Amino acid sequence: MTILIERHHDRDHDDITALSETIADELALEYGLTWLWQDDKLHIHHSSAKGYLLAEEGKITIELQLIGFAASLFAVSIENSISQRLDKLLIPC
Repeated sequence: MTILIERHHDRDHDDITALSETIADELALEYGLTWLWQDDKLHIHHSSAKGYLLAEEGKITIELQLIGFAASLFAVSIENSISQRLDKLLIPC
């Protein structure tokens, strides 16, 4: 099962990069995953998921591939949690 979340934004590159790391840090705390930057993609790793966060000018994309049946049971909850937090972080300052 794959979770795909896309949002448009009007943030500059430094701001959206910092916001991306905030999201990744929160996911790491909540779900125990790890992350690292490779070029412009923030790669996300977990025993039950893998994916990336791509922060582009005007758009942020999060794609997570959930691995295994147990992880797929929580897909809606995970997607809702990430979407709600992303929407709050993207509210204009």
